Amino acid sequence: MSNNLFSISKPRYDILSGRKVSMRKPFKISTKKKEWNKSAGRNESDYKSTSKCRNWPTKLKWDNRSYEFDHKDNNSANNSQKNCFLVCRNCHGKATVITRKKVKDKIMGMTIGHKTIKKKVSEKKVKRKKAKKKRTKPKPSASFSTPSFRWI
Repeated sequence: MSNNLFSISKPRYDILSGRKVSMRKPFKISTKKKEWNKSAGRNESDYKSTSKCRNWPTKLKWDNRSYEFDHKDNNSANNSQKNCFLVCRNCHGKATVITRKKVKDKIMGMTIGHKTIKKKVSEKKVKRKKAKKKRTKPKPSASFSTPSFRWI
């Protein structure tokens, strides 16, 4: 894709479904700085150039980009302060697995490309479904009891 002044950027579409793909929006710098200070154990307004990884006691520096901001709930559209999570690149690489899926032509069935899929593993907590309670039939009261018959 050439970078001309007159070129119009086209919306990106998913090859398999044909739906428009929403682009990932990065965290705001103010959100990043608040999380940076929070992970170091400082007040949100007290900014310094060093911090720590949330998962591992690794020292991070703002200048060398040895860190990444991750989404806690795996929703890339949720850019709130509570969803921002500071981790070093090693921890982020362990938590995110990138796989490739073949994209096939609908008519001929030939492979025309690959789609990159990111999956989160281990580090994140997944919400569990609540167990359903068993329903029991209420016992009939003594005043409304019916005689039981047995067929022999």
